Amino acid sequence: MLFNKRFPFIAKGSRKKPKIFSPTRNTPEVILDSNGFIKMKGRLIPENAEEFFSPIEEWINEYFCNPADITCIEIHLEYINSTGSKYLFYIIHKIINIRLENNAKKFKIDWCYKEEDEDILEKGKLFSLNLGVPFNFIRTD
Repeated sequence: MLFNKRFPFIAKGSRKKPKIFSPTRNTPEVILDSNGFIKMKGRLIPENAEEFFSPIEEWINEYFCNPADITCIEIHLEYINSTGSKYLFYIIHKIINIRLENNAKKFKIDWCYKEEDEDILEKGKLFSLNLGVPFNFIRTD
């Protein structure tokens, strides 16, 4: 029952347990749920970005063979270095392009930022502008 309390959006009889990557000092917690929830929270300054993002990309490739009707992407990062930013942009771009190939499916992107963190807010606005898709900007405490 603890699992359903932590992830209330996961219904009984769901596809699979979410794939969860624990956070480190330099990498965020990542939750990849086949019920349509992708979350990244923490610091994104990976020492080896390709190694960090490779299993995420593999999961996304598999997920989009049979995606949920709505895919919710929640990004809540406190710091992103340039390499992490490049790879995150690539992953979001990939999700958008896969979604466009299958018009029946939808997605939403929530970009969370702390009220005083103008840098993260601006980075999210740049991502949204450069990707050509609207983000929901959510201020947190």
